[in-house]
Order: sequence, then C-alpha cells, then structure tokens
Amino acid sequence: MKLHLYLLTAALLLSSASTGARGGYPSGGDAVDSAPVAPFGDTLFTLYGSIGAVTAQKRAELVAENITLLTDDLLFNPDSLVVVSTEREAYIIYRSKIIIGVTERQRAAANRPLRELAQEYRNAIAAAVVAKQSENTWFAILKQLVLAMIVVAAAYLAIKHVNLLHRRMRAALGRHKIKPTRVLKYVMDTNKQVAVGLTVLKVLKYFLVILIIYVCALILFRIFPATRWLSDTLIRYITMPLKSMLIAIWRYLPNVFDIAIIIVLFNLLTKALRIISKKVAVGAITIKGFQPDWATPTYRIIRVMCIIFALILIFPHLPKSNSEIFKGISVFMGVLLSLGSTSIISNIVSGLVITYMNPFKEGDRIKMGEHVGDVVEKTALVTRLRTPKNELITIPNSNIMTAQTVNYSKSAKEYGLILHAQLTMGYEVPWRKVHELLMEAGAKTEHVLQEPKPFVLQSALDDFYVRYQINVYTAKACQMLEIYSSLYANIQDVFHREGIELASPSISAVRDASAVFMPKEHVRAGREHTPPFRVSVEKP
Repeated sequence: MKLHLYLLTAALLLSSASTGARGGYPSGGDAVDSAPVAPFGDTLFTLYGSIGAVTAQKRAELVAENITLLTDDLLFNPDSLVVVSTEREAYIIYRSKIIIGVTERQRAAANRPLRELAQEYRNAIAAAVVAKQSENTWFAILKQLVLAMIVVAAAYLAIKHVNLLHRRMRAALGRHKIKPTRVLKYVMDTNKQVAVGLTVLKVLKYFLVILIIYVCALILFRIFPATRWLSDTLIRYITMPLKSMLIAIWRYLPNVFDIAIIIVLFNLLTKALRIISKKVAVGAITIKGFQPDWATPTYRIIRVMCIIFALILIFPHLPKSNSEIFKGISVFMGVLLSLGSTSIISNIVSGLVITYMNPFKEGDRIKMGEHVGDVVEKTALVTRLRTPKNELITIPNSNIMTAQTVNYSKSAKEYGLILHAQLTMGYEVPWRKVHELLMEAGAKTEHVLQEPKPFVLQSALDDFYVRYQINVYTAKACQMLEIYSSLYANIQDVFHREGIELASPSISAVRDASAVFMPKEHVRAGREHTPPFRVSVEKP
C-alpha cells in the first residue's frame, strides 16, 4: 500500500513530463517550457512540460533536491538505485523512496523505450552521486586545501607586485621621469598633470586589487563543492550583464550600419562642398553675383545645415529613441536651449548678416564706435579688434549691427585714404608760402602716395590766425599712426628751416590801429610809412 502511495505522488509531482499531448521534442510550432536537472552544477537530463499547475522548473528543483539528499547517505550503494517499471510508467527508487518518475509523455518526448530512458536517468544519477561523495574524502579535502593555499598565495603575490609597481610609477611621475604629454599642456600645467596622473594611478591600483580579489574568490569558491554555487553566482554577476550587452549590440548592429552609411554620405558631401568653396575662394570657380569672400562662411552654414539634417536622420536609429524618458529629456533640453540662447541666436544671425554685408574682413583697420583697431578674428558670435596699443577688444556681433563702422583699409585700397593735419598761422605769413611748405612736408612723409598729390585747404579765417589743413593720400591704413607722426615731424622741420614759428597764440596787445598787418605786396600805396603810435609812461 505504501509503495502505491509513492507511485501516485511521483506521478503527480515528480514525473518527467512530455512535450505535450502530441509527444515529441519541442519543435518550431510548440512552445513548451523545459528545465534542466542539475543538482551539482552539471546538467544530468532535462524535464519538459508542466503537470497541472506544477511547472517544469519546479519539478526539476524537486528532483534535484531528491538527488542531493542521496549524497548525505554515507552508505550509498549504486546498486540500491533501481528502476521499477509498469506498462505506461517507470520509477527510479532508492530504498523505497521515489527519486523521479518517467511517464509515457516523457518517453514520447525522448522517442526512446520507457525502461531504457529510465535506466539512462538512473545511471546518470548514480554516477553523479558517487562523484559528489568522492569529493568529500580526506584526500579530496586535503587537495582542496592545498589548492586554496596556492590561490591565496598567488593573490597575495599579485597584490604585492601591484603595490610595488604603483609605488615605482608614483615615484617616477613625481620626479618627472615620466614626461607629461604635450597635448595637455594647453589645458593644464605640469604640476596639474602630475596630480591627475597620481590620481589615475591610485584608481588603477584599487581596480587591479579588487579584480585580483574577485578572481581569487571565484577560484576559491569553485574549489570547495559546498561553495560552488557562490562561484556560479559571482560569475553570473559578470556574465549576465556582458551577455545582455552583447545581445543588445548584436540586435543594434543593423542600426549601426544605417548610421554609418548616413555619416559616410554626409561626410563625402561636406568634403565636396569644402573643395568647391576653396575653389571659389581663390577665384578658380566664379559665380555671378557671389563674392569670393562669401565662400568660406557659406560653406560653414551649409555644413551646419547638413549636420542638423544628418542628426535628424540618425535620431530614429538611436537606442531607446522612442522611449518616453528619451523624449522627455529631448524636450527639456530643447526648452533650456530656447530660453538660454536668445542672445546667442541674435549674435549668430547678426554674424551672418555681417558676413554678407561685408563691411570689413580680417586684417582691416576699422573704427567701430569709439574703438579703432585691426580685425583679428570674426566668429559667428563676436568680432575681435586689436588696437594700436595691442589691446584686444571683443565686440558682440549684435552690437556691430547698431554701431557705425568706418573701414579705413577698404577706403585706402579702393580710393586712397586721406589723412589730414591742421595748423594755424598768423596773417603776417603769406598763405602761398604756407601752402608750399605744407606740400613739401606732405611729399616727404613716408607711405604717402605721390599720386594723387597732397593738397592744402584753408578751413577758417579766425580773429588772430588762418587755419590750414594738409591732406595726404595713403594706401596703408594700418600705419596711420606712423604716417601722422612722420607728417607732424616734417611740418616742424620745414617751417623751422624757413624761420617761421608754429606758435599761433591769441594775443591781446596795445597797437597802432593805423598800422596795417598784411603782406607787403598787398599794402596800398601811401600807407607804407604810417606814423608810429607811441605810448610813454611817466614815472611818478
């Protein structure tokens, strides 16, 4: 009666199920669950299908538990593990305890005779139990201890050498025997590079020590049978993420190929546009109404547009691009960009307008508002000037749009820039003589054009003197200060040579009103000998 009860229990919970009512191994059209029976790590056989509410996984765990209990029997005899079969069922029994039952469904799944299949399972269980018990002998335990000591010693030596190598590299880096890279010298100085190098060495040291300890733990847990499950668990901690990552990469490879094709095509397009822009810039290719100076900025604009279009095409191929989190982050970044880039967009648009207005170019001497200097850099956001005193001034492009700009270099190149110096001279000095001397001073000045010739203008007749203005042409606007300095020096030289003072003070004096202060050739007859006007002061 007791045996029949065991048989009934095994039929309900422990028997190996077949793949389904039709039998056979799982095929492409059958979705049947399966579970391996691996009580000691290695799979002995596999169970297929469920029995009622009991899944294949649950039944495999129960069978593995029964097999594990056999190892606790120090008097285990493989001959006591027998197969009892009926017409439609077979059971593997050890001393009246059913270990596993094999039904007709399992036989159909294996496509083997029922008793033959049960005997195969019995042999696998007996061999596994015997092998497991052999690991618990004194000789096996001693061997395991020796292997464990060797592993610990190897780990100790490895950690010791890692610490030794770390100290040597730290000392070498501190003595600058390991030279800092030149690539980073523009980002950080030598001391900063040494500090970063020491931090990297420290992090690398801890990483290697943790890796050695981890590998040592894996080997130690694998040596002892009782802790092999810990070794398998630690291995799964690494292999499962790696496996998931590799599977994800494999599934993502078609998208990677699509992205690579898009990048290659747009890269070829931008290279072709760059070649064309260079040809246009040097004049090898001419486009009606298109100035060569516009070639480079136009290429940059088209390149940015191509990059944006390529990103639009690439975006759907990015991983998780359709997820709500990705979309939320994209919207959030777009809002931040739109709120924080108002002035940036204004400067970029102004930079584009300035590019095609072409009021100046790099190297031109210009006056912008109150600043005078040479244009040293034009970017999408700002323009930088270097003053004659080597002061670097950064002006946002949006400010340039509202400021008056004078381009001295362009005027000098196209028309000849006119520089002028003004001086005053008393009425007693003949104006023709002043004109002559000023023309001479202008002709002697370096970097002044001889054609067109310098010219003199009389700009005002003041109460005490006449205002004269010498105007000279030059094609070198960037040397304005030197030209002015040379012109002033030449004016002093020629006037001093002729004995004419350049001082024109406002004089308050008592004079003879009858005297005429005019060049002699303009004095009318009869007034040459005007009686002098005398003032005498009597002493008290």
